[in-house]
Amino acid sequence: MPEGDKTPMERFLARANVGEGFSQNSSLAMALRRRADSRSMGSDVGSGSGSGAGNQDVKPDPSKGESSNSSSSPDAGRHPDPGGGNGGGDGVLYRGLAYGWVSVVGRRRDMEDTLAVAQSFTDGYDFYGVYDGHGGPAVANLCKDRMHVVLAEELGGAEQENWDLAMTNSFARVDAEATDGEENRRNETSMVGSTAVVAVVGPNRIVVANCGDSRAVISRGGVAIPLSVDHKPERPDELARVEAAGGTVVHWHGYRIFGVLATSRAIGDFCLKPYVIAEPEVMVVDRTYKDEFLILASDGLWDVVSSEKACRVVRRYLSGRSARVAPPAGRVQRRHTVTEAATLLVEIALSHGSGDNITVVVVELKKLDVRRGSVIVLPKVKPPSPTLPSSIEPETGNHKAKQGPWGEVAQEEASTGRRF
Repeated sequence: MPEGDKTPMERFLARANVGEGFSQNSSLAMALRRRADSRSMGSDVGSGSGSGAGNQDVKPDPSKGESSNSSSSPDAGRHPDPGGGNGGGDGVLYRGLAYGWVSVVGRRRDMEDTLAVAQSFTDGYDFYGVYDGHGGPAVANLCKDRMHVVLAEELGGAEQENWDLAMTNSFARVDAEATDGEENRRNETSMVGSTAVVAVVGPNRIVVANCGDSRAVISRGGVAIPLSVDHKPERPDELARVEAAGGTVVHWHGYRIFGVLATSRAIGDFCLKPYVIAEPEVMVVDRTYKDEFLILASDGLWDVVSSEKACRVVRRYLSGRSARVAPPAGRVQRRHTVTEAATLLVEIALSHGSGDNITVVVVELKKLDVRRGSVIVLPKVKPPSPTLPSSIEPETGNHKAKQGPWGEVAQEEASTGRRF
C-alpha cells in the first residue's frame, strides 16, 4: 500500500519493531522441526514472520524505535520454518506461532524499552523479558543481553530448582554489573536504570519475576490474573520500606522517590540506593488446562489499559481464527496471530493517550498439534487443580483508561470493523 494511502496509525506502526515465533519446546514446534528437517527447508527471514532455520536466542533491539525501516527486525531470531518464505507462501498451510512482540517509541523522543526472548535458555524452559529503561537505554540493554544468561548460570548447578533464589541472585548480579565501577557511578550515569519483568515458561509451570512497574498477566479460563504487582512508591508496603531506609516519596507528576523516580524498585539507579532496590518479587504457578495466553508489557500499556481489558482484547482477537481444517492445495490458511494481537494492544494504548514507549509480548499457552497442515487444540485433560497463592486474584480493572476513539471493546469493534 502506498505510504499516502495509509492512516496515521498504520504509518506509525509500520515503523515499529515487530516479531513473532513459536516455542521450541511446544508439540507444534517439534512437529514443524521434523517437517522442516525432512524437507530441508528454512531461511533467515527478517520481516513479517520472523522465522528461519535453527534454534538461537532472540535478542530484539527495539532501540531504533520509529526509525526502524521495516515492520520487523532481523533480530527477531531464527526459528524452524516449514516453508521458508515470509508471511506464508511456498506451500505453508499454517504458521503455528506461539509468541509475538511489538515495541514502539510512542510519543517519546527516545526509545528506552527493550525486550528479550531466549528459547530453551535452560532445559525445557523458554525465557521472555521486558525491560523499561529510564535515564537512557543502557541498563535496559544490559538486562536484555545478560538477564537470561545469568539466570541460566544460576539454575545450572542446582540439583533442585529454586526459582526464588535463582531469580533474586540473577537480578542482584545484573544490578551489580549496572552499578559497579567508577564509570557507572558518575553523575550522568548514576541515574540510569530499568524495570524488569521476566517470565520463564515450561511444560508444567510459569515463573514470573518482577522489579518495577512493568507487568505480567495470564488469561486463565477467561479471567485476567496478574502474576506481578507493580512496584509503585505509593504502594503501602513499598512506601514503608522507602521511609524506613530514610527516603522520601514526593508527589510530583505522580508519586516519585525524592520526586525523581516513579517506581520503587529497579535495576541500576546507583544514586537512589538503598531506597530503590533491585530485589524482584517472584511468583511460581503451575500450568493448567485453562491457561490461554500470557501478556508481558511495559507501563506504556498498563498506565492506560487495565489487565482485564488487555486480556479481553487478546482473547477476542485470537478467537477470531478461521476454520481449523487444511485449506485447498496452494492456499495459505489465515489466522489471527499473537503479533497482531500485540499490535492491537499498542494501537489501543496510543488511542488512549499513552505518552510512553510501549512494549508488548504475547505468549500463547494452549497446546497445539499439527495435522494435515492445520493447527488443532488438543483435548483438555484436567490435571490436579493447583492451589494458587493467595496473592493471585482476578484483575478488577482499577486502571481508568483515558477515553479515546476506541472507547470500550464494543466501540472498538464497531468503529474499526475488526473482530477481536
